[in-house]
Amino acid sequence: MSLPSPDRDALAALPTNTPTRPTPPLAVTIGPRPSATPTATPSATPTATATSTPSPTPTATPTATPTATPGPIARALGFNDSLIARFDSDGYTIAERQGAGRAGDRVQAVILAPPQQDDVVLGVKLPRLLIYHLRSGHPPELLFEDEGSDETIQFAGYGLSWETPLGWRDITADGLLELPVWAANGGFCFACNRVYVLQLARVEDPASPEEDSSWYVGELTGAVPFLNLLQNPIIPKWLSDFDGDGKAEIEALDGSFEFAFGLYREYSPRFYRPLVWDGQSFADTSRWSPAYFDGQIQRAAESVQATYGQPLASQDSIGKALTVLLAYDASGRRDEGWAAFLQLSDPNNWPGEATPGLLDLLGRIREHLQGQLERGEPFAPWPPTAPALPAPSDAGSPLEASNQITQSLPLPELPELPEPSPVPLP
Repeated sequence: MSLPSPDRDALAALPTNTPTRPTPPLAVTIGPRPSATPTATPSATPTATATSTPSPTPTATPTATPTATPGPIARALGFNDSLIARFDSDGYTIAERQGAGRAGDRVQAVILAPPQQDDVVLGVKLPRLLIYHLRSGHPPELLFEDEGSDETIQFAGYGLSWETPLGWRDITADGLLELPVWAANGGFCFACNRVYVLQLARVEDPASPEEDSSWYVGELTGAVPFLNLLQNPIIPKWLSDFDGDGKAEIEALDGSFEFAFGLYREYSPRFYRPLVWDGQSFADTSRWSPAYFDGQIQRAAESVQATYGQPLASQDSIGKALTVLLAYDASGRRDEGWAAFLQLSDPNNWPGEATPGLLDLLGRIREHLQGQLERGEPFAPWPPTAPALPAPSDAGSPLEASNQITQSLPLPELPELPEPSPVPLP
């Protein structure tokens, strides 16, 4: 295919009188066109991920621990602790209290009574005895807490009954304060009610000045808790003052023949022994106090003699005849007691028996004790053949212990102790 011929007529249209000038040099080098140079694709710059701002953990606002509102007991006593707070929450009230000491250094004994309740369960909401040492600048110190087994607790005075308790008093004349307490667990056993004496003494510590030394409460009669009396059946019953010197003695029931020979409790032989403070303990002075037993012997003998000439009616005469023997023996008059017992217990004193077997029982008891007398053995009942107890029975009114002084006697006056300043409650 041939190329087209140039158009000569187009040349004629150009202006011939315009000179042709050379292209002027450029002051700078002109680079290639942007479109002519391949542009590198820029690497994508990663977009920075925003770091999440952690949400602040909310700080728990501390809840204020509520201060327990002191109960009636704590407010009345002027101090509080966890034990008092517990009795307050259980509905206890103050029955009695006895204090000693001075403001700023004081001992407080308090008997707490449980709330009224229909059923009494052993160990649950029974009266309680607490003794505290209160010193300014120190928390209350519990010195004594009873074992919680009694239905009745009272601060004791002189005699079988009393109108005014002694409270903290030096009843042993040894320079220390004692607190006599009477308690009963509600049963009918010989040891089910008793008196015991608590003594306040300092802990011996030569390194501590007297005002900084601590105190403790000791028990002087072996009657706390009452189960200890099973090992020593000499049961403290009440306080007496035989010679009126203001120094207390204790009348104690000898319960070693309770249920002896199968006798019912209320017919079991029983007599009282004198316990006198010897500087260390309340010691049995029966061997040196024969006159103390004369009143008991006489009353028991007269009770037996009043049944002569009629059928032997009950075990009571057997028990009373045994009381005469044992009271003589306790006071060191064994032979005299045996002669009196043989006379009182002679089966010929009764023309028969109201209950079958009574005279036979009396004869076997006489034979048993005569064997012990001949062998030089202490009088003691034969071992029980069966542990079963008889039908429930009341122990009856206690025997009058002696013909000695048992009523309250005037004691030396002690300075009145000021009530302690209330200790701020927490």
